[in-house]
Amino acid sequence: HPRRLMTRTRGPYVKVSKEFRALLTHRRHEKRMNEEGEVQAVLCYLEDKAIELARIFKKPRRHYLERFCLGSKLQRAKRGKTSAWSAWVHFKGVRSNTGKYIGRTKMSDIIKDKAEYDELTEDEKKALVAEFDEFKSRAAKRPPNITARTKSTECAKSFQAVRDELEALSQRAGIEAFVFMVRSTSDFQMTPKAFFTSAACEHFMRVYLRRDAARTATDFESAMLSKGIFTSAATNHKNRVIEAKQNIRAGLRASLCEVTKDASATVEFTRYEVAIVRKYHIKLVGWNHPQWANLSDLKGGIEALENVVAAIANNTCRFVEITADEVEERRQKIADGAVLTPETEPRLPPPPTSTLISSPPSQPTPLSSAEHCLPPPPTTLISSPPSQPTPVSSAEP
Repeated sequence: HPRRLMTRTRGPYVKVSKEFRALLTHRRHEKRMNEEGEVQAVLCYLEDKAIELARIFKKPRRHYLERFCLGSKLQRAKRGKTSAWSAWVHFKGVRSNTGKYIGRTKMSDIIKDKAEYDELTEDEKKALVAEFDEFKSRAAKRPPNITARTKSTECAKSFQAVRDELEALSQRAGIEAFVFMVRSTSDFQMTPKAFFTSAACEHFMRVYLRRDAARTATDFESAMLSKGIFTSAATNHKNRVIEAKQNIRAGLRASLCEVTKDASATVEFTRYEVAIVRKYHIKLVGWNHPQWANLSDLKGGIEALENVVAAIANNTCRFVEITADEVEERRQKIADGAVLTPETEPRLPPPPTSTLISSPPSQPTPLSSAEHCLPPPPTTLISSPPSQPTPVSSAEP
């Protein structure tokens, strides 16, 4: 509002102690928490009221939440009616600044002539509003002057609008989401932005995806600025080894979580027998690497690591369930000095490539006395060359 541009006398600076600043900070924090509590109370009340109205009038709960416009800025209609005061201030400033290139008239000096505005009649005010609307419509048709500052400001406002809409949608419909926004060009400055509708979403990325939100946003921006040329591709031996070990870890953990039905389960290489076999009653089969150790300590070259990756991808290296008797038997063998790490387990055969597999001819089985009484099975007609007639001896009838 133009009145906000009027100069105000600032009070003297008062130096306070460290303890008093801490007290002020605590009070501001407490006030903010109280405000948040009151807002949540109102939201809960609206939620309960929507459920009550839905039960009474047999309509969906969302119907009443949308009618309440629960925090959704994009659903609220914006009023763009021009006021006569704004039109008068605009044209007053244009007349005052005509021909001035240095020392342009300030807004605070323009609004001091409020008596001139009060003398205007209603018809003159309507004429000012119409002229100002025409000026704004002409200005809207010109292409906007997009600067680096304009881009940064527009991105910040748009991202805030997306945040507000997702928060409102989370309250109305019960959804969770996370959004990243980064630059794809370097002609303006903007820090990578990330938003999560709840702490559970951020916890999901940190635990299950094993990624930090800030680092993910930074890597995302680097990839977009490089136009898709990802620097993390395995282009040399060292990067191939790192990528293979990451794939082994991810594949084994996915198999472990699938068998145990525990999404928080992790593969502990040094405590394999205690933390995996005895805890979950499962074991790893199909491990085709000659060594079992932490992935950072595995030797044997990139070929051995990529063989393990291929075995995990083909599901020949996976976790399988075992019985409690087998767990106890393993315990006794280990107590006797045996080594039962996964590289000692028998490897699974590769999956068949065709369903037509020739089997060795089976040996004929002797027939029982009951089977002698059964009629012979029907024979198939197989075409064969005609046989030569055999001579009949004189002894035959």
